[in-house]
Amino acid sequence: NSYNKMLASLWRESPIPNTKPGQQLMTMAAFLHVDHEGVAFLPELIKASGVSPDNWLRNYFKAYLSPLIHCFYNYELVFMPHGENLILVLENHSPVKVFMKDITEEVSILSSNIILPENIGRIYDEVPDNIKLLSIFIDVFDGFFRFMAQILLDHMEQSEVHFWKLVAECITDYQERHPHLADKFEYYDLFVPEFQLSCLNRLQLKNNKTMVDLDNPVAQLQFQGNLKNPIAEFKKQLQL
Repeated sequence: NSYNKMLASLWRESPIPNTKPGQQLMTMAAFLHVDHEGVAFLPELIKASGVSPDNWLRNYFKAYLSPLIHCFYNYELVFMPHGENLILVLENHSPVKVFMKDITEEVSILSSNIILPENIGRIYDEVPDNIKLLSIFIDVFDGFFRFMAQILLDHMEQSEVHFWKLVAECITDYQERHPHLADKFEYYDLFVPEFQLSCLNRLQLKNNKTMVDLDNPVAQLQFQGNLKNPIAEFKKQLQL
């Protein structure tokens, strides 16, 4: 019964026991907040850190993006890592690590080569190779980073091109540290010129009770053309 969720409670493990004195916690969704006076939260947070915007973003990408691509390339393990699902740990207003939450039905193993215990076998999803990277392209690039880039452009005059170059640098740094995965980096290429646009809002509009079929999540995806990959232009510059 779809109405059962209206009376449900969800208990989560507190992140506080896993933080050190002086560390701060906030959801990543806060990065996109602009108040009623037009003041954006993210630029104020960066200013309060005393760290240059570039280094602040490097810290953030290392804490947030690097683990996501590590999970993908090592295990084909993907999440739904949008702003509300991430709790960031900050030191002096700068990100140092993240906690993921709400992963019970929003985590998937995409590789049939990973042997899963029977009791969690349901998290394996058979997904075509050509859309596996949408877990990064759509959920991270299109679903979050593009909004961050716009806020930094509007409120700190930081160019979008420079923002995406820092994203590319983070990915390149990861790939250089893990040369044994070179074949997978080539096969699942984060620097392709374009990627398919999967419209998440259309899933909700199509069926506001059940957004996706957990037994076959790909079947209901709504595609609408392609998007230009904002980091593609940096592939040769970074000598991949």
